[in-house]
Amino acid sequence: MESDKRGLLRHEQVKLLYDAIPLSILATLINGVVLVAVGWDMVDRMASISWLATLMVISFARLALTFFYRRTCPGLEQTGQWETYFTIGSIAAGLVWGAAALFQFPEHSMAHQVFVAFIVGGMCAGAITSLSPLSLQLFSFLILALAPLIVRFFMVGSELAHMMGEMLLLFLIMISISGLRIHRNIKQNISFRMQSEEQEKLILANQLEQQAILDNAPVGIWLVGTDGRYHFVNRTFCDAIGVAEQEFLDGTDPGDLLGGGEAAREWLNADRACLEQDGACHSLETLTFADKSEHLLEVTRVNIRDNTGKITGVVGISADITERHQAEERLRILSQAIEQASESIIITDKAGLIEYVNPSFTRITGYTPEGVLGEKPAIIKGAGQSPEDYERTWKTVTAESAWNSTIIACRKNGALYPALMCIAPIRDENGQISHFVAIQQDMTTNKALEEKFLQAQKMEGIGILVAGIAHEFNNILAGMTGNLYLAKTEVADVPSVVKHLENVENLSFRAADMIKQLLTFARKGMLVLQPFDFTLCMHAASQVAREGMPDHISFHTEFCEEKLIVKGDCAQFQQLLINLINNACDAVEGVAEPMVCLRVEAFEADDEFMRNCPEVGDSQFVHMSVSDNGCGISDEEKAHIFEPFYSTKGVGHGTGLGLSTVYGMVQSHHGVIEVESKPGNGSVFHVYLPLLAEENVDALGDEDSAVVPGKGEVILVVDDNAAVRRACSSVLKRTGYQVLEAADGFEAIELFTANQDRISLIIMDVVMPGLSGVDAVERIKALSPDVKVIFTTGYDKQEMLNSKLTSDEYPVIFKPFSIVKLSQMIRQQLDV
Repeated sequence: MESDKRGLLRHEQVKLLYDAIPLSILATLINGVVLVAVGWDMVDRMASISWLATLMVISFARLALTFFYRRTCPGLEQTGQWETYFTIGSIAAGLVWGAAALFQFPEHSMAHQVFVAFIVGGMCAGAITSLSPLSLQLFSFLILALAPLIVRFFMVGSELAHMMGEMLLLFLIMISISGLRIHRNIKQNISFRMQSEEQEKLILANQLEQQAILDNAPVGIWLVGTDGRYHFVNRTFCDAIGVAEQEFLDGTDPGDLLGGGEAAREWLNADRACLEQDGACHSLETLTFADKSEHLLEVTRVNIRDNTGKITGVVGISADITERHQAEERLRILSQAIEQASESIIITDKAGLIEYVNPSFTRITGYTPEGVLGEKPAIIKGAGQSPEDYERTWKTVTAESAWNSTIIACRKNGALYPALMCIAPIRDENGQISHFVAIQQDMTTNKALEEKFLQAQKMEGIGILVAGIAHEFNNILAGMTGNLYLAKTEVADVPSVVKHLENVENLSFRAADMIKQLLTFARKGMLVLQPFDFTLCMHAASQVAREGMPDHISFHTEFCEEKLIVKGDCAQFQQLLINLINNACDAVEGVAEPMVCLRVEAFEADDEFMRNCPEVGDSQFVHMSVSDNGCGISDEEKAHIFEPFYSTKGVGHGTGLGLSTVYGMVQSHHGVIEVESKPGNGSVFHVYLPLLAEENVDALGDEDSAVVPGKGEVILVVDDNAAVRRACSSVLKRTGYQVLEAADGFEAIELFTANQDRISLIIMDVVMPGLSGVDAVERIKALSPDVKVIFTTGYDKQEMLNSKLTSDEYPVIFKPFSIVKLSQMIRQQLDV
């Protein structure tokens, strides 16, 4: 660094030397010509001409050297070379002027000798200013120019010449000292100038660097004066809002430059407000950028003061935190999701030490964060999991693979619960494992739902079996009941025979009721869904149930006062209640003080109920409970009590269909049934049914039990079962109707086409081979849109009916049907 400065100083000194050559040459030529002219007659003219010619050649050579120097503008590395050239020129010039003591020194004229001393001394005095930048060149010229003349004066021998020699010697010493002083001053001035230039360059560089820093800073920076005008804005701020810097500095309304609107006004108001406050002002503000998008900025403003403490403006810095805010928002949502997740979440470091657990971890396991942080997850081992199991799990996840499995976990209190566990590695930005996350889901509710689903599948399988035989079985019963009715009319005058026939008829209908219970259990029975007062319905059913109970059993009822309206089949729920009460009566057999209780009330579902029964969507329910103080039910038995034909009673006691029918009824009405029981502590059956808001329902009435006779109308009976068809036809004929018979849908269409003017009503079986009853009616309807039809079926095909016809338009009667009900339905259709 120091050598560079010396080199630069030397370069500047050489430059000054070459800059002074032109004037020096001019003075040299003038003085040389004057000297020759004055001494023309005093010295040898040829010597004078030769001396002058030599002087001119050297002068022009030095002038040419100056021309080339200025033209080439040599750098620091060439300074020494050009200095050498100059030194040679200076020595040559000094020698020529020193030669004047030989060629221009008159021997006999003291006046001319003094003139020569005057000219040469003048040239040396002038050389002080032109040659002082470098001492070597200065002293070389002075000594070479004056030394010969001083010697010549001493050689003359006269006292005056000696005095001149002494004076010239003293002059040489004086101008040498002056030249040395000037040399030092010039050198110092050059050094000062170089330092000044270096400082100016440094200041300029600093200014440029500061400007570059301000312009390239990732934040917006501005300076606002007390007059509200912007005195500085950096490039980042200008580029962001799409406005040139000069527009701010020209005094354009900054509100317009900032996009106008409420955001711009708030921005300028914040600038002005900071003028009146001490300290920094921090805020979050929005500003519209050049791309018309709104960005969130974190702004810091602070007022600035002059030397007197007066506020002169506000400097502001704004950082665009839009992406950071969005990332923080995503992180906040992610954090809240983890915190509020219903699953237990554990995060460990790479060594497996727990660093974080969410609140659900504490809720599920019972362990507090303070008790597990810094520990390994092995502290919460599951049941039946050996150290080898943990070792295999650890090897799996450390091999950068996720591990999933169902386990039996253990709570802090020792309770076991089923859980679904997933453990996966977390990788950093370099793809290296930094942490592990374990997510555990409490599967207790899912397990219960799975068991319910398996139970429902089991029920469905049995239901399919039951439904498959229900149609044919009901056809057989329908044929039997029809023939029994005919037999009763034939032997009406023999009461003992009629009584036996009625017993057989009752047994047939009891068999039909059993089929209905099986269909209800399978949820394939026909439901008559309509709003009814559940409280009134159950009150009536409880009275019937009380009459069938043994007298020694206490029966307590509790009904709420308000109407509880549900939509369903009242008859089915009466049967449901009777089944539950009969089951309770069997349970209290052998108890010292047997008691059965019935309770009906409104119920509003809480969160726990909704979690346990997610399949229900309502929150308002009717709650009916039937409790007893009997023998109770074990957990093993509770898993099977709703299965058909399952019974803990002895042989000959119960069919095993009571509770399975109850289960089917509740499921068919989108309700919930639950059981609370422990051996020896009795049982409570809870039934929950969706509650309706309406209160106006039709009153329940009894139907007429008399057969309604016909008036000779023609009825077309269509059924693929010959026994059913013949029995139905015989009954109708006995009742007073004319009958046509068809064995299938195609025959029915042919008979109707041929006799449509006579046929008043069609009794059509739903399920028949070839052409079903529904399709046959559709074709008949095309011939006679006003045809009257009653469908019969031994199996619920309501969905098939609804696909094309409405049950309101065509009624349905189920086999085996009551002759009384059939006659009433026929009469009702014919009289419409």
